[in-house]
Amino acid sequence: MHRYLRFFLVIVILLAVGCAGKTGKSKYMRSAIPPTEGSSDSKAMVYFLRPSGLGYAIHFQIWDYYKSDYKLIGLSQAKSYFAYECDPGKHLFIGFAENKRAVEADIEAGKSYYIITQVKMGGWKARMAFIPVTRESEFWNQVDSYKKELHFIVPEKGVIAQWESTKKAKIQKELNKVINYLNTPEGKQYIVKLDKKDGR
Repeated sequence: MHRYLRFFLVIVILLAVGCAGKTGKSKYMRSAIPPTEGSSDSKAMVYFLRPSGLGYAIHFQIWDYYKSDYKLIGLSQAKSYFAYECDPGKHLFIGFAENKRAVEADIEAGKSYYIITQVKMGGWKARMAFIPVTRESEFWNQVDSYKKELHFIVPEKGVIAQWESTKKAKIQKELNKVINYLNTPEGKQYIVKLDKKDGR
């Protein structure tokens, strides 16, 4: 029994290592030329970066909850990043995996902000982590290097809109449950913060 267990663990490790160098692909996102400038004076820019190639076939949905409205802003893919230009103010960015994670962001116009996404091992599916890049973060001085190394992607808006139109009722119900959970004392521990001062 132990021999088979060791064999299984070796296979899992080899698969993880073998996939670590790959870039995930999805029909919902496509390659693009990275932006050379930040946001406009009236908007804020939020970058979602996933430096690791681990779990390259796993794509996390990322949603923006702003002024009581939900918007699917993109999928987090291995060794890739995308940018989201949005109105300044308070946003709740929600990541979907086996678990749910959120970043409560209070962002300022004319500034750029960064959030790192990571893959974690889950019970049946992959779990995710959200790491806001604050001024105290270990990633503060690394984001420029990541933007040079990682693959820049943008949402396929038509494909995403079609997907949302067929699943809107189910999505709305699920997101409402997530928001209600995140507002509980237990759920609040899974919310991390990004403040105006973390912009650059």
